Amino acid sequence: NNWISAAESFKEIKGRKVLIFTHDDPDGLSSGCILKRLVRMMGGRAQVKLPATYELAESQLNDELKKDNYYMVIVSDKGTMGYYDKYVDKVEKFLVIDHHPPIGEIKKCLLINPNTIFYKMCSASYLAHMLMTYLGKGEKYDDFLALVGLKGDWAVEPATDIVSEYVSAFYKEKVEEPFKSLIKKIDSHPTMFEVNQREKTTLLSQITELYFALGGGGFQYFYNDRHDELKDINQSEFSFLVMEKYCERFDWKNLHDFIDNTIDRYRVNLIYEYFRKDWGKTIKSFSSVTLLTTLGTTDVYLFLGYRVLLMPMAGSVYLNKLKEESGNKEVLFIMVNRESDGGIHFSIRGTDDYIHAGKICSDLAKRLVEKYNNKEQITGGGHYRAAECRTRKSGVTLAESLEVFSKLIMDMEKAATFKEC
Repeated sequence: NNWISAAESFKEIKGRKVLIFTHDDPDGLSSGCILKRLVRMMGGRAQVKLPATYELAESQLNDELKKDNYYMVIVSDKGTMGYYDKYVDKVEKFLVIDHHPPIGEIKKCLLINPNTIFYKMCSASYLAHMLMTYLGKGEKYDDFLALVGLKGDWAVEPATDIVSEYVSAFYKEKVEEPFKSLIKKIDSHPTMFEVNQREKTTLLSQITELYFALGGGGFQYFYNDRHDELKDINQSEFSFLVMEKYCERFDWKNLHDFIDNTIDRYRVNLIYEYFRKDWGKTIKSFSSVTLLTTLGTTDVYLFLGYRVLLMPMAGSVYLNKLKEESGNKEVLFIMVNRESDGGIHFSIRGTDDYIHAGKICSDLAKRLVEKYNNKEQITGGGHYRAAECRTRKSGVTLAESLEVFSKLIMDMEKAATFKEC
């Protein structure tokens, strides 16, 4: 019913304005781009915003609603938070498009999320594409955007022939032949997505990694202070502009060919070069990882860092090394970083679904908010195997956050069922 109601609301868009909030990782960028294109196809006008926080704070919404009269607000790839129901009365239509497991129950918002009960690997870009297809709209470029989002959120991994069952029909019809050059295995430098092996990659992985670098990966890893040519751009908005304005050509020979055809190849290439250098430094910094505890049959490793860049995704790659060192036992990798603005970033990566990383991060954020307030700065949540919690400018110190985190881990050790703790 939500799908039908959401689609029907788009039929009323002509001549009206839509406000889209989306995440600034590859899936958020691509889903936001699909939705903006869909609004335009339906005769409306869309404004896209990329807030720094994962969740949409009420103050962010209110600030934007003061600027114009919007018919609809769409929140894409920014969590399925129960408190979004409080926002419904602010506009005529309020739509949440998301693929993360819910944190709280949504009853009033229009909601498109296939993961409210059973988890299915997909992406917000794929859901936006489904909505577009249902409305009889879309072009080949929208198929490409949906594919980038799926790759960015690990629902497809052509280098190892992994495709989520939930998206297999789309992949077979819209990807295998139309984008065969993107998913062909190639011998080139491995990307952040080659976590199970480092011998083969694909052009799709390289392009998606490029978008990750341009947008800051959802973690605001920006390079404005590295070069005069970058200091005057908003990097999140720049990344969206690169994706939105890309020429519709799909016969790229390699990543360099792709970059050469973007609207600002000099700055695109500049950002990507900084990203690759930082990536190498971060992988080396993980030499200080230590075994923290064992929960059930899962070894839990801890890394403490200071101003470590690109930590979450580099940790996904390092996770496989930890699994090998554990004798192929299941592994949970907890990374804690004190960022340059003083905020604390907890990032968790796991090798199986036994311990819910997203629930750990959401519970940690809840405990930190209960003790130190500042809900709009402290947020947390994510998937079973990948999740984040950040304190940002809340003022919570490393020692304070580690104290709350340690109590959470001790409670988990005492719990009979870790998924319920």
